[in-house]
Amino acid sequence: MRHVLILLLLISVNGYSQSISVLDFVQVKEGHRAEAVFFYENNWKLYRDIAVKKGFILSYRLEEVVADSAGTFNLVLITEYRDSVFYQNSEANFREILASARPNGPLLLNHLQPADFRKNLFVKITRNLFRSYPPIYTTENPGHLE
Repeated sequence: MRHVLILLLLISVNGYSQSISVLDFVQVKEGHRAEAVFFYENNWKLYRDIAVKKGFILSYRLEEVVADSAGTFNLVLITEYRDSVFYQNSEANFREILASARPNGPLLLNHLQPADFRKNLFVKITRNLFRSYPPIYTTENPGHLE
């Protein structure tokens, strides 16, 4: 019985430590980089700042592709969840955040709707097997404020 309890404890600890990341690959439509960056900075970032404070997510990043010979996507939006439970609750959690942070909808530059300036190409969901943390990593600074 003791071995079973130890095994269950190890499985639960291992499962908890495996963060889940969602990577959204976005193609910015020609000539609309300013609208896309404005949208993500004034909406997507705001929602994730709130989610970090509430403990819904660990971190987030918006990466711009420097050189892509295929030219398929320009931006990668990365949201890291503590574990699969937080990921599974993400829709409800973000629905709550969107309703309180932007009840009248997102802020837009030049009144262009998201479909006018970007195309979401695909999403990848990954499970963290291991990682390193920068020296300044703490629970108060979960990696997105380096």
